[in-house]
Amino acid sequence: MRHCLLLLPVIASIALAESTPPPIVESSSAESNTTKSSNKEQNVQEQIIELNKITAIARGFDVKLDELNRNVYVIDKSFIEEKGFKTTEEVFNYIPFVTRNSVGLGTNIDLRAQGSSSNVNVQVLLNGVNLNMLDSSHGVTPINTIAPSDIERIEVLPGGGAVSYGNGTRGGVINIITKRRYEKFSPSVGVSYTGTPNSRIFGSEVNVDAKIGGKIGQNLYYGLSGRYLYKYGYRIGDEQNAFNVGGNLTYDINENHSIFVDVSYFRGIINTSPNLLFSLTGGALSYDNAPLQRRQYNQGEGIIKTQQDRIDASIGYEAHLTPQQKLTIKAFYHYNNLLYLTNLQDVWYRVGNNTTLVQDFDQSGSRFGDSKAGGSIRYDLKHTNGLFVAGFDTTWQKGERLLDMYYSSFPVLYHNLLSGLDADKYTNSLYLIEKYNFTNHFSLTAGARYENAHYSGARTYSHEMLMLSPPSFQIPTLTTGTRFQNINRNISNFALELTPKYDFGSGSAFVKYERGYRSPNPDNLTRVAGLGAEYQNNDVASEYYHTFEIGSQANLGEHIFLSGAVFYTLTENELYSYGSAHSGFGGYGYGNFGLTQRVGLELFSEQSFFAKTLRFSESFTYVDARILSGSRNGVSLDGQLIPFVSNYKATIGINWDISKHFGIWTQNSFVGEQRDWANVKINPYILTDLGIDMRLKNLNLTLGVRNLFNSLYFLYYNSDSSDLTLMSYLYAPGRQIFADLRYAF
Repeated sequence: MRHCLLLLPVIASIALAESTPPPIVESSSAESNTTKSSNKEQNVQEQIIELNKITAIARGFDVKLDELNRNVYVIDKSFIEEKGFKTTEEVFNYIPFVTRNSVGLGTNIDLRAQGSSSNVNVQVLLNGVNLNMLDSSHGVTPINTIAPSDIERIEVLPGGGAVSYGNGTRGGVINIITKRRYEKFSPSVGVSYTGTPNSRIFGSEVNVDAKIGGKIGQNLYYGLSGRYLYKYGYRIGDEQNAFNVGGNLTYDINENHSIFVDVSYFRGIINTSPNLLFSLTGGALSYDNAPLQRRQYNQGEGIIKTQQDRIDASIGYEAHLTPQQKLTIKAFYHYNNLLYLTNLQDVWYRVGNNTTLVQDFDQSGSRFGDSKAGGSIRYDLKHTNGLFVAGFDTTWQKGERLLDMYYSSFPVLYHNLLSGLDADKYTNSLYLIEKYNFTNHFSLTAGARYENAHYSGARTYSHEMLMLSPPSFQIPTLTTGTRFQNINRNISNFALELTPKYDFGSGSAFVKYERGYRSPNPDNLTRVAGLGAEYQNNDVASEYYHTFEIGSQANLGEHIFLSGAVFYTLTENELYSYGSAHSGFGGYGYGNFGLTQRVGLELFSEQSFFAKTLRFSESFTYVDARILSGSRNGVSLDGQLIPFVSNYKATIGINWDISKHFGIWTQNSFVGEQRDWANVKINPYILTDLGIDMRLKNLNLTLGVRNLFNSLYFLYYNSDSSDLTLMSYLYAPGRQIFADLRYAF
């Protein structure tokens, strides 16, 4: 809490604004930008995305539950375009309350201190379709497969949402929304460049994107987009080629009925190298080669080439049955596949009780696949005293993991391993929500969801090992083995929510209780007791959390907006992982902690002056996340901080339109310390960006510097030797310069 007290006066006194042209605190929902059936609704939508609007907006019939029970932070497309971001992941560096989290295989987005489980406890949606992978062990939510130029806005809903969104929302929900309606012919093109200068390599990045949208006749809207990204990375040997294409159609059958179709595709070819390894001396860690800045741009020990493909498609129908009734039906399909074309790397490996460095550990041909298909039906009834919502969601999801591994090391001549996971999860949910207005100022929202998940599939393993037998080490011994475990389980869960809210004219305040859940992923349902042991069913329980929250938002005159919340989340049976296939006799699998807690606060403010030409915003969040009772690998962790959680984040920035054609801005992010699984401290860091905008009619040019002070920090750091395959570290890029040229015809 000491950091909180130190930073609060800084935020209150420094007249700088946050990186977002103000993340607008707004009433919103995951489906808020999907369809529109009237001119009135269109006008409201234009007000919502108006740059720098700082008042909360009541949207009439289009009010959703989310705007009734929490603060929703919206980042619009102008922030993304004007700040020169080339990947969606970068955008979240400067968004209030959001941190990035890596478990060694890629980056996930974290809200409210989920740590290494952020990939399963923060829902990430693309136009309302869930992108989270079913394989929780290797699941990296594919946010970087979304082109930033396609994004119309990003909605951030910190904390909960289980009744509306279902499983895995303890941290919150992030919805990335693309534009669907263009009232006139609207082509645009953008070209941008980013460079990473240093003494050893000059990383560079070139991005070209184009978009076209318009209207055919009176009722048919269309949009097409494309993006090509070439990146020569900041680390030696890093290179990436990425392609995006997308399109959508919206047809208004009449003023009350619409249908829409969205399709997007991504293909990326990425050449890189592994994370940097710690040294092991006599089985103990040595830090003499780790974290030194001279290794920031080093190539890891190996070569990795991957191909990633993502396909998303959805079709929907929206009907305003009467002025008080709305029906929305949607079907979707999602596919994401990551294939290792080449994967050769040096890794620490345990053979029995001995640890050795295996060179050219080969995982070429391994892949991670995720597919889902499903649909939803939602009915809204606006009655005299409020709003009633009923909905049904159904989703079939398949997770596929194939690990094809080979290594050789003395005294082992060779070892072939083939490990597979092919599992399905079929989920059906029903939810009901009632928001009742007792007076013009006081309302009570109550909701419940019931979910049933059926699991099926199998986990397989086979290996072949040729060893030289002691004492002569001359007679080779061939051993083979196979394992197989069916996955067949049925789990039911429920969520509850109760939120009284009071409107006091210039703002509102609410108190919220939520009981939510996270059902296990299929890979959580098996374990291995030790080296050579068979797979076993793992009888882990679902997580259940209880969140208590008090929040408020208010306009102080015409120029200042404030919002804040304090929260406490108590979780029963929080899932954790231990060990790996390389953990020797220790085995690997999943378990449940007894109790964990997360307690924190979130503050946000924005100000605008001189007809909104000068805009400031600040945010601060502090979280204390601890394991109250539980152990891992037989070691008690009672009272220990939850790993990979930043204890605070503050953002400060300023946007100043000096003239009609020229502006200057800065964005700053202060990220607190973390702990890894070995409870080793990961240092805090500060990021500062500085840029200028030049505008001439339809031409926009942005020039800037990212990470102005060349802060040294880690994208990943884990010194825990219980899982040798993850015992490594990776530096973030240093200072970068960028230029973005954009023309709208």
